[in-house]
This record gives sequence, structure tokens and C-alpha cells, in this order.
Amino acid sequence: MQAKFGVSCGGDHWQPEQIRAVEELGFDSFWTGEHIVYHRPILEAVTTLTYAATLTSRIKVGPATLLLPLRHPTMVAKQFSSLDVLSQGRVVLTVGVGGDYPREFAACGVSVGERGQRATEAIEIMRKYWSGKRFDYNGKIFQLKDVDMLPTPVQPGGPPIWVSGRQEGPMRRAATLGDGWHPYMFTAVRCHDSFIKVKQLARDAGRVLPADYVFACFIYVSLDDDREKARSRAIKELTYRYDQDFSDLVDKYCAFGPSQAVIDYLAKYIEAGVNYFILAPIMPPERRREHLEQLATKVLPALEGMETGQVP
Repeated sequence: MQAKFGVSCGGDHWQPEQIRAVEELGFDSFWTGEHIVYHRPILEAVTTLTYAATLTSRIKVGPATLLLPLRHPTMVAKQFSSLDVLSQGRVVLTVGVGGDYPREFAACGVSVGERGQRATEAIEIMRKYWSGKRFDYNGKIFQLKDVDMLPTPVQPGGPPIWVSGRQEGPMRRAATLGDGWHPYMFTAVRCHDSFIKVKQLARDAGRVLPADYVFACFIYVSLDDDREKARSRAIKELTYRYDQDFSDLVDKYCAFGPSQAVIDYLAKYIEAGVNYFILAPIMPPERRREHLEQLATKVLPALEGMETGQVP
């Protein structure tokens, strides 16, 4: 299997021509970030994806990552089935539990301590809705009686669900309920170890992961011929995005520098078994098209022919 590549706007407001460029330049997908109450401006995910879907006709669209516990699963199922119909089957749903910013859980009236259970039940409920059949559900968090939902999504069974996270709980959710596992802020080595763990958790649960199961990774990319300029830009942007100093973290969690340096960094992930990249370009807003073109012409061609590493 060869890796595919998408681009994330990170919840920022991209102009129509910048979103269209993602499709025109041959990327596979467009993604957005997700927070409801946060320390910086960030657009709501479903609204942004609907906007992106209307501007494109081929590429997939998805959240990276939707904070599933903050929403009732009936509404999420309805939003994403509708988006799948309107986009003609181009939706991927990546879900996580969040928890790193407790203020937004309080603002949404959701207990941080229930987020894992809420996510598990929500995935089960959404899949039942997307079947088009009537059902009951009696969970620890959610109870539903004699419900169904039409129209069903264009994609049989609904949009693929990739589970995002960093800990064993999300890995178990990905292994038992997901169509993919999608870590972030992972080194290539940690990615590989987590892929092995997900496959083992699936086997323990009696599940054989399908051949098209996705092992993804979200990675920031700061492309510039001047390596130090690329690094400084990445530190500044990631410090702003995560409200913490990234001076000592940038070398570990960001691909930066000239195109060959970025190629070398990402190639390690392909060797580790990553078959889907969600790239988050770090670039001046007024030069987004230029940076996307550089990624598409100077970086991707060297990676697209590589075979992904095997995950035992």
C-alpha cells in the first residue's frame, strides 16, 4: 500500500481559492481542527467542512479531530450523514475525546471524566443510525428508544470512522470500533509501536482488521529552504496553537526545513507503517497557495512511490 496525503487548515479561515488549491494540486483530502471554547480563534468543524465540500468536487473532507464527547451522537450522526449525502460520499470522520482544555467541557455541560465512555457509545450509536434501521440503545450514558435516521449516508454503513488519540483507551476504541487509528504528536517509532498495539488489541477482541484499515498520522510541516527560519516559524506557530512553549518539542513533532529534510522526516513514518498523512502546513496566510504547491511538487512525489512498512 502507498501512502495518501491530506491537508489541514487547523480551524483557520482559508479563502475559497486556497481550499480549491488542495484539490487542484492533487492532495487526497481537506481537514479542519476542532475546539468549541479555546484560547485562540478557531472555526467550528462541521460548518467549515460544509464550506469546503461546496468548494470542491473530488477530495475527501473531514475533521482532524472532532471532539466527539462534546456533542450528542444523534446530532453528530445527522450532521455527518447529511454532509456525506451533500458531498456525494466524500466524508471521513475522525473522532477523539479531548480533555486537554477542561473549560470547553464545562461550557458544553459535559463531564471530562465521562469522555471515553461517551465516545465509545457515540460511535456505536452513529453506526446504528447510519444503517437506516430502527433501534433501541441502552448505554451507561445514552438511552434511545425506537429511533432511526433518514436519509442514510451515501457511503454504505456511513462515513469511515478513524479514532484519534495518544493513549491505550483510544487505541482500544480504534481496534474494536474504528476504520482507522490516527495518532498525533507521535514520533515514527511511537507510531509503529501504537500500530502494533492496535492490531494486538483487535486480535484480543476477536477482530481481524480489514486490508484497507487506515494507520494515519497528523504532522505539522514547516517548509523553507532556510532551515532555521523554518524551525523558528514552527516554534512560534505551535506555541501559539497549543498555548505552550514548543522550543524543545519542535524537533520531535514537526517536519521542517528544505524539501529534502521534510522528505526524510516523513519517510520514516512511511517505513513505520503510516499509510495516510494529514499534513498541517505552517506558512504565512498570504502564501498558502505557494506553500501547498511546494509540498505537492517538491515533497510528495518522492514519497508517493514508497511502500508503507508492514505492521505485524
